[in-house]
Amino acid sequence: MKDLPPSLFFSFFLYLLIPFLGGYFFKRLKFPPIIGYMVGGLLFGNLFEGFIAPDIITNFAYFGIILLLFTIGLETNLERMFVLKKFILVGGLLQIALSIFFISLLSILFGFSFLQALLIGVALSASSTTLVAKIIQERGEESSFMGELAIGILMFQDLAFIPFIIIFSTLHGNNSNPWDVAKDIILGIGESSIILCIIYLLGRKTVPYVFNKVARVSRELLNLFIILFIFFIGFISLQFKIPILVGMFIAGILVSQTLEHYHIFSQMRPLRDLLGIIFFAYIGTQIKVAGIIYLLPQILLFTFCILLTKALVLLIIFLYMRFSSRVAFSLAIFLFQMSENAFILLSLAFSNKLFTSEQYSMVISSVLLSLILTPVLISHKEVMYFFMRSVLKKYVPSIELFIKNSMDFEKTTFEEEGMTGHVIICGYGRVGAFIGRALTLAHVPFIAIDYNFHTVERAKRQGITILYGDPTDMDVLSFARVEHAIALISAVPERISQESVILNAKQLNPRIVLISRVHTQDHQQQLRDLGAHIVVQPELEASVSIIKKILYMKGFTKEEMLSQMRHFKLEQGAL
Repeated sequence: MKDLPPSLFFSFFLYLLIPFLGGYFFKRLKFPPIIGYMVGGLLFGNLFEGFIAPDIITNFAYFGIILLLFTIGLETNLERMFVLKKFILVGGLLQIALSIFFISLLSILFGFSFLQALLIGVALSASSTTLVAKIIQERGEESSFMGELAIGILMFQDLAFIPFIIIFSTLHGNNSNPWDVAKDIILGIGESSIILCIIYLLGRKTVPYVFNKVARVSRELLNLFIILFIFFIGFISLQFKIPILVGMFIAGILVSQTLEHYHIFSQMRPLRDLLGIIFFAYIGTQIKVAGIIYLLPQILLFTFCILLTKALVLLIIFLYMRFSSRVAFSLAIFLFQMSENAFILLSLAFSNKLFTSEQYSMVISSVLLSLILTPVLISHKEVMYFFMRSVLKKYVPSIELFIKNSMDFEKTTFEEEGMTGHVIICGYGRVGAFIGRALTLAHVPFIAIDYNFHTVERAKRQGITILYGDPTDMDVLSFARVEHAIALISAVPERISQESVILNAKQLNPRIVLISRVHTQDHQQQLRDLGAHIVVQPELEASVSIIKKILYMKGFTKEEMLSQMRHFKLEQGAL
């Protein structure tokens, strides 16, 4: 075998080293490493251009895209989307349609042609599934209503990616007649949709059966069969002129219905992540700073206008759907950014000569900036929300009063207006609902408070005494008669909200017993310092329950178990 030149290995080493250092640096700053990979690629593409043949990196990056879309399809749970179908389908459709319309108008104002503006509107309308889902998981909010709704809309956008990529694959720079363009798009979507439906309907029964048969023979053969399946779907897609990325996404959805999909995902993920890093670094290499440095003010203004437009569209949609200003604002911050899928779509458009190099660099620079800003804004969304409310209160008090009294608060007539000695539950999500059910069974009176209008309406139909309002608002707590309550349970997910609830309740009733849940150990002592009497970390309590069962199985006495649990909780700072 002929030896490869040492320079090739050094070039690949350098190509991966710089994104690695970028990912490590951003991770240390508590940002997603994906940003570091793109920044690393940006540095490599501008400082070490020409080290590696572009075709080699492009092929690696393209295979990374294929695996990325396959695993996105693998993670897409269609059944989960139907749980919140009303909000996901209506909200998702409105968000995509309005975002495309307004972003297209903005793009025309920035000098793009009508077709280019429309393509930019389509490419930038979606949000980043990879980034946002990871942030929601890290914050422990994937089981909250807000987290489920955000992830549901992201999955809906992933499904909308199918017609989008067909559109971008159909168009070419030599398309000049608008009617020919429209005809090609309609025919492309129609033909591909029919073929994809046939593949999906046939594969829905066949694929799980075949994978199950192979898995019973050998796990090693199953791993090989996964690769064979991916190449087969790629061949079928190209044979029927379906964009290969769409075919891979559908293939992932088919495999997600197999019993082995968790194993398949675990086997594919390392390779997907590695090639995904090469892809995101490749995106960075496409931005030539020298060619766009003079466009920096225009890029910053374009990015700001796009992000503000998307945030306002999301805010208005969810306010219209009767979410409180706080929930709508949080969802807008979760979903305001542009998607990593925009890189795929815009790369296709650029390779089809629909954009000049300068235009392409300008738009993908905006996408890169939006991804960098996302974790910063999400981590400060509560601070931003309260700042916005304080500004409105100071400068536009009429709007603040309208939000407070008409949008975020609805006075409820309690069954017992003179209720005393009751418990107040702030936040009636999963945890709050479990507590409420237990108190109902024990005939302990309680009043629940939640700022999700739809949660409140559902609880009312179940006969729950619940108040629609923000539990951090002192007026809402006062209306719930906190000064006559014996205990208050803070089950709201946000850290700042927990602190506000405790401080306001303590001010209204210094004798009330305050119980709060936390997600992290470092927040436990802070809540105790603020006045919380009991602080519960659900993950810790779940582990304690499991440990108790193990110790019981091992023959420990009750006293020994209590001693062990006390020592364990002291070690974890829970006592």
